[in-house]
Amino acid sequence: MRAGRALIAVVLLAAPLTLLDDGRALADDITPVILPDRIDDVLSTPPDPYPTFDNFAWRAFVSLNWPSLTGPDGRGVPDRAKALGDPGPRVWETFKSRYELFQVAPDGRPSAPQPWATYEGRNPCGAEVDGRAKTLASFEPFLDFNQSAFLPGVAANPLVAQNRTYARYEVRLNEPEYSALAFNGWSRGENLPDEAHPAHLPAGSIAVKAAWRLLTAADTPAIRARYYVVGNAEVVDVAKTLAAGRVVCAKSDVALVGLHIVIKTKYRPQGIWSTFEHVDNVPPAGEGEAREPDAKDAGAPYSFFDPSKPVRGLWPAFGAPGTLPVSLDNAPRIDPAPMQVVRRHPIHPATMAINRAYWALPGIKGTVWEHYMLVAVQWPTVTRPDDPQNNGVYFPGLTLPPDAPHESYQTADAPKENLVNTTIETYMQDPPSSCMSCHQAVSNALGRDFVGVLASFR
Repeated sequence: MRAGRALIAVVLLAAPLTLLDDGRALADDITPVILPDRIDDVLSTPPDPYPTFDNFAWRAFVSLNWPSLTGPDGRGVPDRAKALGDPGPRVWETFKSRYELFQVAPDGRPSAPQPWATYEGRNPCGAEVDGRAKTLASFEPFLDFNQSAFLPGVAANPLVAQNRTYARYEVRLNEPEYSALAFNGWSRGENLPDEAHPAHLPAGSIAVKAAWRLLTAADTPAIRARYYVVGNAEVVDVAKTLAAGRVVCAKSDVALVGLHIVIKTKYRPQGIWSTFEHVDNVPPAGEGEAREPDAKDAGAPYSFFDPSKPVRGLWPAFGAPGTLPVSLDNAPRIDPAPMQVVRRHPIHPATMAINRAYWALPGIKGTVWEHYMLVAVQWPTVTRPDDPQNNGVYFPGLTLPPDAPHESYQTADAPKENLVNTTIETYMQDPPSSCMSCHQAVSNALGRDFVGVLASFR
């Protein structure tokens, strides 16, 4: 099913809901709606899977970006008295952060994480920082500047925006996933799962990875109005941190530019993986009905691309000094040169169709969320057994011999699908790169159930 037929299916098809044993809804109904509740599972894979899984992803995006209740007891709980476009921290922003999981004592040794319903615990930006403040920092200087690589415990490259600031990254976990990691001792490197004794996180576990762009005086009110912005976030100050040799933070407004979501479900224990981006990140790659929005059509600048430069590909080349992971030993620059980023593979036409369907809905239209698009969804097709040897046989992303048994939707085009986010895997856009392939290599193959934050333990 291509763009036109996919759009008809997305907008018009509304089959009766299939229910789990406890009454929760599955994704048989692919009608776009705006609710604070996500779809819980996808039981079967239809011949054309894109509308079903894309709708699952958008429903998750909406529910996780719903305004959250405030206070420790409200962590991860939507405020049902509010609408999606209302102000306030989002549900996923009240999940536990990576630094709350990997707590460090004043002497530098790992310490026990705090219970779920609290904002107590050490903040990498200092004791004076309220735990509820947006904190884009780690106890290790500049760790949140680097993207992830395909090797356990190894960082990849930083990303520099056109306003000459480094993108910052954060990871957040919902209560089921946080509790599994925190209270088994795994966050302190104790009792770690391995191939012989693999981890099995509970269904309903959610991990979110976000990419943020720092805003400067160059970002006018008109530009800011197109983004979800958090004001006065605590971010690592490059110059002060280098001078002090330890983490020193400063306040900055930050704009959300990328969001990964992975949800483990009963029927998809390897997770359903989706990734979203802001439409102004880079120029469009698709054509015709599959064409992504173009920032220049709205009179807005690209965050990570300068159209006045002749370079049409990624620049600098991967492995150049500006792309090496930053740390105290390889310090980030105070005034870094912007990177030139492009999308190397267009978004699937059916995915663009559901993007347009959601953008048109009351509740999204006229809010900042109409400027965010689903880039890709990936899911396991062979879900059992759930073990280090079963990577889920993920799709899209399969490379199958022509004579191999395959499902109707597993075509030769699968390896060519766009499966990465330009702000989170900038230099890993070509096959076989994908969310599930990366997490299989760095985590699940080691018995750690696709959990990327455990990859630092070798």
